[in-house]
Amino acid sequence: MPSFRATVLLLLSFFSVITAQNTDPPTEATVPTINTGDTAWILCSTALVMLMTPGLSLFYGGMVSRANVINTLMLSVVTMGVITVEWVLFGYSLAFAPGTPGMGDFRWGGLKDVKAYEPNTDYAPTIPHLLFSMYQLMFAIVTPAIISGAVVGRMKFVTWIIFVFIWHIVVYDLIAHLVWGIWTETKIVNGIEESVIRYGWLKERGAIDFAGGTVVHISSGVSGLVAAILVGKRSKGSKEDIAFRAWNIPFTVLGACLLWFGWFGFNAGSALGANGLAAVAFANTTIAAGSGFLTWILIDGIIYRKATAIGASSGAVVGLVAITPAAGFVVPGFAILFGLVSVAFAYLAVRIKKKISLDDSLDAFSCHGVGGIVGAFMTGLFATKEVNEYGANGAFYGNPKLLGEQVLAIVIAAIISGGLTALILLSLKFIPFLGLRVLKVEEEVGLDEKYHGERVNVSVRNVELEDMGETGKVKSLD
Repeated sequence: MPSFRATVLLLLSFFSVITAQNTDPPTEATVPTINTGDTAWILCSTALVMLMTPGLSLFYGGMVSRANVINTLMLSVVTMGVITVEWVLFGYSLAFAPGTPGMGDFRWGGLKDVKAYEPNTDYAPTIPHLLFSMYQLMFAIVTPAIISGAVVGRMKFVTWIIFVFIWHIVVYDLIAHLVWGIWTETKIVNGIEESVIRYGWLKERGAIDFAGGTVVHISSGVSGLVAAILVGKRSKGSKEDIAFRAWNIPFTVLGACLLWFGWFGFNAGSALGANGLAAVAFANTTIAAGSGFLTWILIDGIIYRKATAIGASSGAVVGLVAITPAAGFVVPGFAILFGLVSVAFAYLAVRIKKKISLDDSLDAFSCHGVGGIVGAFMTGLFATKEVNEYGANGAFYGNPKLLGEQVLAIVIAAIISGGLTALILLSLKFIPFLGLRVLKVEEEVGLDEKYHGERVNVSVRNVELEDMGETGKVKSLD
């Protein structure tokens, strides 16, 4: 089979070319300084952020019915495979390589010239460039996983995988470059060689995003909202209709705790070094999470006279989302305000969603979209160069221009993510033999058996107390 042999040889040649540059360490004289402490911290941070995707899958998986637990988990963790391949082939290059203010080029495709023994001084001057790319990969993985919370229990698994792959190229990679892109170009001016620093368009205008409030949470939250609308509501009588009962609340609480833990790598790791800025981001992260946690409990208590575990867990996540764009730009005292204000708006969004019967199943938009928007806006108010000299002063410190740039970044990110998500989903919907939704009968039975051939078994039968105080009767949910 000569054609098969030719194909194999071509693939081997391709991978030998794109991986050859990392095999031989350069001589000591040519290596820019790599700080071992910074490198160790970002290695740990990379692992922490990687843990967030399984944590998110548990957070979501505990809130669905037992018939859709495996499918919900898989919608999240499948991104660990899909996005890893996309990122290595060309995603990292499109997001971070030099190019235009709108998108990077393909020079780092297959991680070509992404050195294991040298830093990229534009992004992280004290850690290996390869490590920086892997750290950013973990952000890239968790972002589309967030969207899955809007469509659980009713979207085809194969369609979801295709959607994630396309969405990441045209939405995530684009917004990441607009917000974070930076590179140095060499130009000849009057016969003299000069270095010129170039930026992604939003970064060049002055918008700031420390760890992904715009890139990760606004993009995924708005995309989730659009997906929920286009995929449609869960069918009445299905395992996942609007009045569904969470099958395992401890799963959700554990998932929220893992997210909180992983978020230290997400935010403090974005300092890209073991330094004082990392300490500020670390403190802001846990303060905002604690504030959000307590705020949701207080609102639940005022309205329902109860403190729900799912609500408290959601509050912590919203606080974490809101502080993400500001973690390395604001003094820690303001982190309390980020948690409080973001949860107030997220709680309101959840109430509005229920009023209009919008089936954003697990509140991807209410938590991540709204939290990200509030956080990006408040960054424009409270950012200060006293915390980070490479940041900017916000309106509270005499620079209202930053607030305007933050609002512009919010609007641009929302338009890009919402518009392109709609385009992708509508295109997939009308592809023969593909489509977006499962059959109604499959939705009513649950998707675990349909797509994964597995189901959750529990040793103790789930029961619901029915007027226990008066009758003592127990109704089985199995």
